[in-house]
Amino acid sequence: MVNKEVELKKTLLGILGEKIVAKYLRDRGHIVNESLYMFDSSKDMEVDGQHVEVKTQTPFLIHDSFAVSINKMNKIQNSHRVYWVSVPPSKVNDVLAGYVFEMDPKIATSFLYRLKTGREVMCFKRNQDGMKIVHQIKDQKLLSHLQELSTSYM
Repeated sequence: MVNKEVELKKTLLGILGEKIVAKYLRDRGHIVNESLYMFDSSKDMEVDGQHVEVKTQTPFLIHDSFAVSINKMNKIQNSHRVYWVSVPPSKVNDVLAGYVFEMDPKIATSFLYRLKTGREVMCFKRNQDGMKIVHQIKDQKLLSHLQELSTSYM
C-alpha cells in the first residue's frame, strides 16, 4: 500500500471511530461537540464541556493493550476521557473486537514498549483500573468497514 493510501485509511478510520463514539454518547443524553478541525491538537470532541479523545485501532494483542505514539501522550493525559474503539483484527480472533472502551487517563496506567522497528509506543492494558467496556458494536457491516480501514498486519 502506498503511503498516501495508508494515511487516508488511518484518517478515515479515526473519523469513523469518532462518529461511533459521538453517537454512543449522544444516545445516552450527553452533549457532544465534535471538533470541526480534524487535526485539533487538544481534543477530538467535547462531551458535556470536557475534552475527550477517541482512538480507533486494532489492539496490540501480544500485550492485550492499545498503543499510541509517545507524542500523543500529552493529548491523552489532558483529556477528561479517552474512548478506544477496538477494531477487529483480520487474521486472529480477538474476543474484545468491536467493543468501545472508556478510559480515565487520571487512573489508567501505561508502559513503554519498543517495537521491532525501534519506534517506542505507550501501551494501555485493556484490563485495568480506569479502563472499562461501555459499548459493543453489533452491526456486522460496520465491523467489516472498521476492519477494511485498518492498516494493522493482524
